[in-house]
Amino acid sequence: MSLTFLLSAAALVAVLAVFAAILVGGAVYVGRIRRRGPETVLVGARKRRDLRD
Repeated sequence: MSLTFLLSAAALVAVLAVFAAILVGGAVYVGRIRRRGPETVLVGARKRRDLRD
């Protein structure tokens, strides 16, 4: 196997991993919105942001 092939395969795996992470994160967010409602999720996010600042 050539170095070019290995680098191409690694880049493809990295791109697919980022894509999968975006999909999973979106699914988790949608699940929270459906379970708790949008207002509760936004209040929790504001509270976390205020604690961080």
